[in-house]
Amino acid sequence: MKVFEGNPRKRPKKFEAMAENVCEHPECQESAPHRAPRAPNDLRTYRWFCLHHVREYNRAWNFFAGWTRRDIEAFQRHDITGHRPTWPVYGQRPLQEEMDDLETMFHNFSQEWFSEEEVNKGRRNYSGKKHSKTAMDIEHACSTLKLKPDFDKVKLRNRYMELAKKYHPDLNGGCKKCEELLKSINQAYTYLLNQVS
Repeated sequence: MKVFEGNPRKRPKKFEAMAENVCEHPECQESAPHRAPRAPNDLRTYRWFCLHHVREYNRAWNFFAGWTRRDIEAFQRHDITGHRPTWPVYGQRPLQEEMDDLETMFHNFSQEWFSEEEVNKGRRNYSGKKHSKTAMDIEHACSTLKLKPDFDKVKLRNRYMELAKKYHPDLNGGCKKCEELLKSINQAYTYLLNQVS
C-alpha cells in the first residue's frame, strides 16, 4: 500500500552552472561576472565586465545623456508617482474651483447666524459680484464688531474683549438674543484675526 498516493516524489532540479562570460572591454580577456545595462532605453539586456571595467563603465554611465533640461524635469516630476497616470484628488475639475465651492459653502453656513435680511443682502452682493467675496466678508465682520477697516491686532482684540463682556449671556441673565449676537461676534473676530495674521 502506498502511503503518499498521488503525490509522487520529485527529484530536485540540478542547477546548471552559469556560462562563463568574457569581459566585453576591448583588450581584456578576464572572466566577467558583473553585468551592466546596455543603454538607458534598453535596461533589460546586459553587457558583461570584469570588476575593474564594470567600475569604469558605471562611472561613465549617464542615464540622461542627450536629454533636454525640460525632459529631465518632466521625468523627475513623473518619477514621484512611479511614472503611473494620476487624476485630480477632488474629481475632474481643477482644485481651485473645488476650493471656491468650499469657500461658498462655508460662507452660506456662516450666514445662518445673521438676520434674514442680511442673508439676502449678502446673497445679492455675492451673486451681483459688486465686491470681491473677501472684501465683502471683511466689511461684514468689521460692521459686526463695529470696527473701522484700518485696525491692527491690538485694536481688534480690545474691541472683541469689550463686546464679549458686554453681550456675554451670563452677564445678561441668559438672554438668547445676546447669545446669538456673541456667536456672530466670535465668528467675526476669528475671521478678522486670520486676515490680519
